[in-house]
Amino acid sequence: MSSCYLVPRANHLGPLTLFFSQFLRARMMVGVIVPLMIAATACHHTPRTSAAAIEPDSLRGIVSVTGTAFEQRLVLRSGNGATPLSAATSDSAALSRLGGVEVLVVGRRGPDFVRVEHFTALKVAGSPVVDGVLRNDGGRLVLETTHGTILLGNPPSVLRDMIGARVWIGGPLDTGPNTYGVIVPAR
Repeated sequence: MSSCYLVPRANHLGPLTLFFSQFLRARMMVGVIVPLMIAATACHHTPRTSAAAIEPDSLRGIVSVTGTAFEQRLVLRSGNGATPLSAATSDSAALSRLGGVEVLVVGRRGPDFVRVEHFTALKVAGSPVVDGVLRNDGGRLVLETTHGTILLGNPPSVLRDMIGARVWIGGPLDTGPNTYGVIVPAR
């Protein structure tokens, strides 16, 4: 007669033992991972900078060119005050073409001036204008602005000879008639 003996397998754990084994393993992993994550995030310090150092100043006003032909000064007039502007040579030349035009200037304040980083023409003679670069898009004249491209419906014919120039354009852009002014001539 043959007898059959049940020998427990060494790698087989009962369901309860298996549960406690996995539970202890998970607790041990959490006990190791969580402190490591806390230590890693505690070592990361965000840089302390003031909002003024990050965000440039912006001013809105009318460009005024003062001085002589040899020494021109750019001033932005708004309300009852006037703020001297300091700009790179190319921006200075462009701003001098905008005498009498309302602009938005973005830059950094100095002790008694604003250093111009960039600017946008807003109004001419109280009427809104769009500031952008003229482009030829498949035979159509478009104005490339910081907010996208605008199709010019019936622009003055002289604008077709100014592709690449930065201009301001007033009036209904889709039908015309339009007024315009050159900010930076085409190269």
